Amino acid sequence: MINRLKGDLIRSSAIGRVSNCFVESYGHLDPKMGVTRPEGSPANKILRDFTVKRMQAAGLLVRIDCVGNIFGRKDGSWNHEKAVMIGSHLDSVMNGGHLDGALGVFTGIEAVRRLRDEDFQNQRPIEVAAFTGEEGSAFVVGAMLGSAVLTGKMSVDEALSTKNTDGRTLDYVLKEIGYKGDFEYCADDVDTFMELHIEQGPVLDTDDMSVGIVEHITGITWLKSIITGIGNHAGTTPMNMRQDALVAAADAVRFLYRRAQEMAISLNSSIVGTTGHLNVIPNNMNVIPGMVELGFDIRDSSLDNMQQLTDEIISFLNGLKRENGIDVQVESPDMQAPVKLSEEVISTIEKSAVQAGVRFRKMASGAMHDARNMTSIARTGMIFVPSVNGISHSPMEWTEWDDIEKGVSVLTGALKALSACY
Repeated sequence: MINRLKGDLIRSSAIGRVSNCFVESYGHLDPKMGVTRPEGSPANKILRDFTVKRMQAAGLLVRIDCVGNIFGRKDGSWNHEKAVMIGSHLDSVMNGGHLDGALGVFTGIEAVRRLRDEDFQNQRPIEVAAFTGEEGSAFVVGAMLGSAVLTGKMSVDEALSTKNTDGRTLDYVLKEIGYKGDFEYCADDVDTFMELHIEQGPVLDTDDMSVGIVEHITGITWLKSIITGIGNHAGTTPMNMRQDALVAAADAVRFLYRRAQEMAISLNSSIVGTTGHLNVIPNNMNVIPGMVELGFDIRDSSLDNMQQLTDEIISFLNGLKRENGIDVQVESPDMQAPVKLSEEVISTIEKSAVQAGVRFRKMASGAMHDARNMTSIARTGMIFVPSVNGISHSPMEWTEWDDIEKGVSVLTGALKALSACY
């Protein structure tokens, strides 16, 4: 049965890849040739078409809503009951890997096929979902867009009017690729949601574990700052008369890195701090930087820890004004709290892993996923499979076939249990 799933993943691996070649093993990966299939792109349409065909071949009733979310339904013997939904997303980052998101959709389809092979009768209906625009690589404002609409965190009008990097609205691109449907999915109809995903980190690979059972999804704070000094000639301005915005920014970068390290050790915490955006103006070799824009990313499973580090970096930034004679502006931070996943679903996944003889560990997710949105409407669980060398969002993203098989076995077992109403 792994050959069936393997075939789906190999065929889909060529979609959006510059070389248009199939990837069957880690050795076939090329660091310069990943997949690029942002929402609404030609490659995204091809992958959507392929996914719909695989859903239909598995006997699922395919329906598409107005923001392009794809749902494949397997009726249950108790169709009046709320559904168990499994799935993920199909879009990718630019020059990324082919498993991020898509693995969760195709393992969902495979899990349903295995129920059919075993003549298993699910009581609750089952839905396999492929959510629109999880990555935000095309529609930057709307990361996890499709699940945000389903869960009521974003309105349909807001989503459809969101523009991509080419200035085209989601409404326009969905019509263009033929995926602006008219189906209306009621969030109240979902009892449970599960998402299988690559870990996107090194923990499982380092620990030689085939499956991770996610207990919570870490919170995230995004903080933006603008440091303004005086741009001047690099050759004629004495060192003791400079107001260099980049020097001040470098101090802030180092402070966040050091404090996150210290807190991770002293608090035994998973906290991380990253300066992921740096825009130096005018960015000329012979000009002292007059302005620097910074973007900070702080994450942890503890909201208190996130707040502490956010307060500290804001205090440090404000202190730079006095020390360097520069101006510092700090925007109000955008903070999303950590979320706990369902204890009941976690326990069910754990029992499935034990029954399948699969080694696992419980862990946190440091990345955002559609599962985060789904916690607001349904009991939610996540299954991780290892990322080789901890790499993701990269052409070198890979998960071994044996680990994929173990992951889908655990998913299938949990699906059986959760689709029962007793």
